[in-house]
Amino acid sequence: MGDYKKTMELLAPAGSFPAFEAALEAGADAVYVGAPGFNARALSRDFSFAEIGSMIRQAHKEGVKLYIAMNSLVKEAELPAALEALSCFESLRPDALIIQDLGLLYLARTWFPNLPLHASTLMSVHNSLVAEEFTRVGFERVVLARELTIKEIAAIHQKTKAELEVFIHGAMCFSYSGLCLFSSLHGGKSSLRGQCVQPCRRHYSWQRAGSQHKGNKEGNKGTRKKPTGSSAGYLFSMNDLCGIDMLPAMRAAGVSCLKIEGRLKSAQYVANTVAAYRMALDSLDEPETVQEKILWQAHQLLDEAMGRKRSSGYLLSERPVEATTPSQSGNSGRLLGRVKGIQQERNREGKNRVTFQVILAAQVSEGDRLRLHDEQSGNRFSFTLRSLQVKGKRQKTAHAGQKAQLSLLIARKESIHRHFQGSLFKVDVGSRITGERRGQKRRKRLSHHKVVADMAKVEDILGQLSWKRGPVHCQSADKRQGKAGKRRGGGRRRGRKEPPWWVVVAKLSDLRQRMPVRPARFLIPLNRENVQQLDTVSDTIRRYISQIIWSLPAVLHETDLGWTQQAIEKLGERGYARFSLGHCSQYGLFYPSLIEERFDQLELYGNYTLNLLNSAALQAVAHLGYQGTLFSLESDKENLAAALHHYSRQNNRTRRKDAAGERDMPPKIQVGFYTYGHPPLFTARLDSRHFRYHQPLVSPQEESFTLEHQDGLTVSRAALPFALLNQRQELANMGVDFFLLDLSSGTISREGATVSSLLNQGSTQRAGKSGKGGKGGRGGKGVKGKGRQSTTIMRGNFEGTLV
Repeated sequence: MGDYKKTMELLAPAGSFPAFEAALEAGADAVYVGAPGFNARALSRDFSFAEIGSMIRQAHKEGVKLYIAMNSLVKEAELPAALEALSCFESLRPDALIIQDLGLLYLARTWFPNLPLHASTLMSVHNSLVAEEFTRVGFERVVLARELTIKEIAAIHQKTKAELEVFIHGAMCFSYSGLCLFSSLHGGKSSLRGQCVQPCRRHYSWQRAGSQHKGNKEGNKGTRKKPTGSSAGYLFSMNDLCGIDMLPAMRAAGVSCLKIEGRLKSAQYVANTVAAYRMALDSLDEPETVQEKILWQAHQLLDEAMGRKRSSGYLLSERPVEATTPSQSGNSGRLLGRVKGIQQERNREGKNRVTFQVILAAQVSEGDRLRLHDEQSGNRFSFTLRSLQVKGKRQKTAHAGQKAQLSLLIARKESIHRHFQGSLFKVDVGSRITGERRGQKRRKRLSHHKVVADMAKVEDILGQLSWKRGPVHCQSADKRQGKAGKRRGGGRRRGRKEPPWWVVVAKLSDLRQRMPVRPARFLIPLNRENVQQLDTVSDTIRRYISQIIWSLPAVLHETDLGWTQQAIEKLGERGYARFSLGHCSQYGLFYPSLIEERFDQLELYGNYTLNLLNSAALQAVAHLGYQGTLFSLESDKENLAAALHHYSRQNNRTRRKDAAGERDMPPKIQVGFYTYGHPPLFTARLDSRHFRYHQPLVSPQEESFTLEHQDGLTVSRAALPFALLNQRQELANMGVDFFLLDLSSGTISREGATVSSLLNQGSTQRAGKSGKGGKGGRGGKGVKGKGRQSTTIMRGNFEGTLV
């Protein structure tokens, strides 16, 4: 066993049996696969528990570890299935589970303590504080954020006892993992649940002065002008990470495991990439001349793996110049050529036969897996090549330089338009079919094998959680009013009292401004500008001290930890005792202050960036000492209602046990919901020379955004706000304890006017429905009285509105 075995484990992905076998044959030390139904990759078919069991046995027989990626956020209705999965894995005994959901952490550590846990990169492990606190709560290993430099990785290793796993090769997200809302808020598909629609891979244009884009074209169909924008490109499409030249530095930095991304990639990709890194790792202690020769061979293998253009990512610099190539689409695979125009004809089966010609830049064969990328719409079409012609004759293979005619079948005529312009890529080779057939045989052989959960244990856990199976129905305000009216002998009731407003402002000085609501709390960003203003604030602002909550950002770079700790101590000395945390680990910043008793009645709250999507996750932060939190912004109505219902049941049980002296759970925390604002869609580290901050940017779907850069982070915000103000009563009836109103992304006067208009509009609509006047409906007065119609932003989730 070489030194690399003691220092850096080579971890390979497997989304299929052929990829799993390729990883083993190429020399992986460990393989990771997805948990059925709970992994952050939308595979065409998940492995079954029996199939995972067979892979664990095969891997262990060959001295290889197998990890399970159970790294999707879990909805409330999925908690019983998640418990069953944990029970199955307890019996299968994988080498670790990779998770991101704090609810899963709570369930696993409480009832399945023998399951080793790794913190997923979706938990955004970006500094030594996160790594140390995650180790404290029970993670054996943390997967670091891809945005870290080697120098920062080394600092985390020196300051913590955490075992560090880093991505060394593969696809890069533009946003910090775990902090991307773009796919969810503008596509209804959560990247945190394995459904990302990859908006970062689209082409964007800078909007010219005078052109107007007010939302997405689904909401304002027939009213939108054709977009007019200057050329921008694929601004957010990151090149693939490749750290094969940095392995000595990674070993010196204290890295324990090198991870290759790619559970959606082909077996050939896995084979080539694992073989390349195996060669490089095995030669680390060889003479320099030998290493150079082997590295050249390794790069040749990577060239043949059909990935994207490669770069060193952030490993060498906080501002990598080659992180993106805006002129290129960022498609994975080998570019075969440009395509202009297609021909279509309908066959007997009702499908459309699409034919096009291309001058090949590389060899292609029948059976190869290809992808067409439409550069006008951003759509992609993947297909297996069934028909290939050169000079009018059918061929099995065509070579670089030849003009070939290719054909494919599509189900709908609208899928590809005849004026198509785009690129053709080869993403897999025809020889994969043999491996797929072997995999199918293995699946068939294992189809009769079952891994059964310990249902008695699962039901006992659900009982301890006061969790009741079946749908949770949240009564509407009208139904509650009706019942209350009958009890009082008639009349109407307004329903549950409206929860208090928590208002986010950008600066301390904003507290002087007139607010559209009466705030119970003010949230103010904890940054250098606001802390410096403490010495100059007026008595008018000082009187708000009991209402102010200082809000920490979701990302704190390693170099900012010291300043943040000092700022917290300074605030404690000034009498401020309430803080909102952008990352669940940030409670660790308060340990020294608590020990030294610098705070009286310290209160900690969680932001929506904690990604709490179920009642178990609420219990997790309650056990960590939080007094309240915002629920996940990606929740739908049914999930929010069910989570709050079950959490309330659990705490009613706690109160009964507390009265009997048998308390086993912490006090109930307050749970709020984000009801208005411009939440960041991307939160990224990249500060590219191609970015034009504050200039509107337009997507292929005609959505308009702006980029901002502050405190070392680049964020994108939609031009139109997200709003749930017209659903306040329904949220209150579900049990939401407070509403968050975010006025921090614009001037208070402008944002306040928008909120006031929406609140008044909602009142008019309610009055119209009750027969007391007003127009009602969605077409009443909009912002500034221009009759603007609202449109949905969270398709498939809450009926959030853009105004």
